[in-house]
Amino acid sequence: MGWLDSLLGLSVLCYAIGCFQVLRYLRNFDPVVDDGAFLWLQIGLVFQSIFLLGRWIALGYVPVTNLPEILTVLAFCLAAALVSGRFRAKAPLLTSLFLPFIFLLSLISISVIGNFNSPMAPILTTPRIASHVFLTLLGYSFFTLGFGVGLTYWIQEGQIKQHQMKKWALNLPALELLDRLTVYYTGWGLVFWSAGLFLGVFQALLSWDQFPISDPKIIGSLLVLGIYTAFFLCRWGFQMRGRKTMILVMAGYFLAFFTFVVVQVFLNSRHVF
Repeated sequence: MGWLDSLLGLSVLCYAIGCFQVLRYLRNFDPVVDDGAFLWLQIGLVFQSIFLLGRWIALGYVPVTNLPEILTVLAFCLAAALVSGRFRAKAPLLTSLFLPFIFLLSLISISVIGNFNSPMAPILTTPRIASHVFLTLLGYSFFTLGFGVGLTYWIQEGQIKQHQMKKWALNLPALELLDRLTVYYTGWGLVFWSAGLFLGVFQALLSWDQFPISDPKIIGSLLVLGIYTAFFLCRWGFQMRGRKTMILVMAGYFLAFFTFVVVQVFLNSRHVF
């Protein structure tokens, strides 16, 4: 798969050039430079998409069977979510905030490319489990962007209320735009997370012959679902806005991170991934 590996390398190179554009943008906040960073992000996403599709075709299953593949898919999901949000509403600074993370994830994945052919477990090659993992990664990516935008909203609103606007904060997007993007990212994250959770619970019922309510990863995932549902209930049911609702966004993300990483590494879960 040498030519596929080259495509992955090209995607990392594009993200690196995009990060260079990000550094230029942060010096003078020139929107033209930010457009250049976004262009390189899109080109890198195209190369990464072809790499993942080619690997899927070559292997015959979705490439989420080992750590390098999962890191690559996570970087792809973050990039795809960022691009979709940019087309939804242009917020230049957000590209600069998230592109370095996408580059870092891609760089880590390519640095351990020799392990791409070492699957974690055969069950990860089955369509239902692979879909569960991919949808969960996609939901987590949208939650990550929602958290970043929500945190930006929190900072921006706090400075406005205190009448202490920093010079750099003058380049942050307007509160209304940040609010709409938070809802967009969080909403799609909730959709994908819920779909991935449903598939995971369904597979657990088949494999474990009981409802897996005692598994800490499933408990955490259900709590994440509840927190983000509460966020939309507060907005649409109680007409709440502002920093109070952003607390739920940030709490949901921290719990998702805990469930996604800490539970898997440190707690006794029956999950392979």
